[in-house]
Amino acid sequence: MGIKAWLCLQKRWLWLTVACVIVVVIAARNGLELGDTRGIVAQGYSNLPWMPEVLVRYTTEQTRTALDGTWSIDTGIDPTKVPGLTSDMGCMNLPNLDRDKALVLGHRRKERGFLTIGITTVERINASYLYQTLNSLIVNTNATERSQMSIVVFACDFKESARQEARDIVFRFPKHLESGFLQLIEAPRSFYPPLKNLKRTFDNPDERVYWRSKENIDNVFLFAYSVSMSDYYLQLDDDFTTVPGYVSTIRRFIALNRAEHWILLDISDKGTGKLFRDWDLLHVARYLVQFYQEQPVDFLFSALMQLHLQRRHFVVKPHIFKHLGNVSSLELKNKGRHVHH
Repeated sequence: MGIKAWLCLQKRWLWLTVACVIVVVIAARNGLELGDTRGIVAQGYSNLPWMPEVLVRYTTEQTRTALDGTWSIDTGIDPTKVPGLTSDMGCMNLPNLDRDKALVLGHRRKERGFLTIGITTVERINASYLYQTLNSLIVNTNATERSQMSIVVFACDFKESARQEARDIVFRFPKHLESGFLQLIEAPRSFYPPLKNLKRTFDNPDERVYWRSKENIDNVFLFAYSVSMSDYYLQLDDDFTTVPGYVSTIRRFIALNRAEHWILLDISDKGTGKLFRDWDLLHVARYLVQFYQEQPVDFLFSALMQLHLQRRHFVVKPHIFKHLGNVSSLELKNKGRHVHH
């Protein structure tokens, strides 16, 4: 056999392998029990030409650990493969997250709901939008909707003064804290990696790399806390208002796309407002841990869509969330522009 013929044959085998893996992935997503974490590693299709390099490493490693039997149900992550991570960190042991210690205000409901809205809140200089966000989410629901959903606010600042500010705001809704509709959580510092000597990508300054890396781990904690609370989870920032009937709109949008293939739905036209199925939460959290210092969270979510063969965004229209204010939690964004407090 000539060299050209041999190379042609090898190329055909390569693409045949890729095609087979894609079939396995689709079958795993649509026909297998998705609550089984091992089913997810069928997505080891790292040869696809559009796969970002960071995901090639992820899928290759996850497929290898599944095949050789070293997959860890506790983390799904090999800490030796991720700089800055060690096995004793809280973010490496997500299924064993102590939810009772995390809960500061409110209580967890015993009954599984339809929707959990997770909100990360951080300090802004001379500005806060958390009360407006919570008030809008509450007043635009009825009693029946509130009985089938929960709002979890994560005060994710390390500073005690910023955490206390969040507690004071959430405490202004005692009725909803008592019912379990509203909860406030905090994370121990031990949950986080050191957040020092982080990888600089996109030529970002150190301040921005720190901010975006911590934001990824903030979402990991909130995702892990919210597992099994509801059928769906909505990730939302602390600076949005909504409209009457937004819960019904979300229900209709999910039903409209029930037959579509998706890992996330866009409930907002902004970077926030991503909706996930509950059974995917732990998988997504582990994925964010794996690449917490590589890319911003919105970039990682876009790459996650590619990883799951979701080729387009499914966006709610008309939009049901409106952004508030212009003061960012990253002070670097506020510099060089006039900011109204």
